[in-house]
Amino acid sequence: MGIPDYPPRYDDDIVRPFWDAAMCGELRLPACSVCGAWQWYPHGAIACHPEAHLDWRTVASTGTVFTHTTVRRSLLPDGKQEAVPFLTALVEIDGVEGPRLVTALVNMGDRKPAIGMRVRLAPVQRSGFVLPAFEPDD
Repeated sequence: MGIPDYPPRYDDDIVRPFWDAAMCGELRLPACSVCGAWQWYPHGAIACHPEAHLDWRTVASTGTVFTHTTVRRSLLPDGKQEAVPFLTALVEIDGVEGPRLVTALVNMGDRKPAIGMRVRLAPVQRSGFVLPAFEPDD
């Protein structure tokens, strides 16, 4: 299995704390500074408290696969096919109610992904960034 090597967009500082945390091998997600409601994907306006700001918090590095798929055709702008096939998943992070992260599944060996599978953070170094991928946690 491959894994994409397509750098994230850093042209918007609102997502930079997520990628900075990934470079340090951890997960950080934004929450409302007033009530603590998680907000993923981050954007400038917070629905629950418009006057609040995003408070980036370190969260657990473990979670559960909500759903998964195998990508067999590159849909990235560079069109490179050497990264396919690769496994993607929506992961529910332990202790974080609501948001699910789109991520890659790595180090699967002969295992097949499954809904409900326990996973842990397994950062993958790419060209100039770290991808916060996940691997089986057993």
